[in-house]
Amino acid sequence: MGVSAMAVVMLRLPLTSVLLAAILFPSDALTLLPLVIAAVVVAHVVTARLTPNDTKPAAPAGPAAAEASPRTDPSHLAQ
Repeated sequence: MGVSAMAVVMLRLPLTSVLLAAILFPSDALTLLPLVIAAVVVAHVVTARLTPNDTKPAAPAGPAAAEASPRTDPSHLAQ
């Protein structure tokens, strides 16, 4: 269980992590497989939830970005 949970956290490959445990412990694979699957799912979901999102909104660049668009320029409301 721990081997598969560690593998899914590091590799982010859940199926490969389950197969890794089955290959490493062939004598107990059939007995442990449901528990290994549950451990891999929990570890994968927790990792996905705790990992910060690296995507940031792109800042406009260039001279066209400096010009105010009609939607963001409130001067048309002062008429």
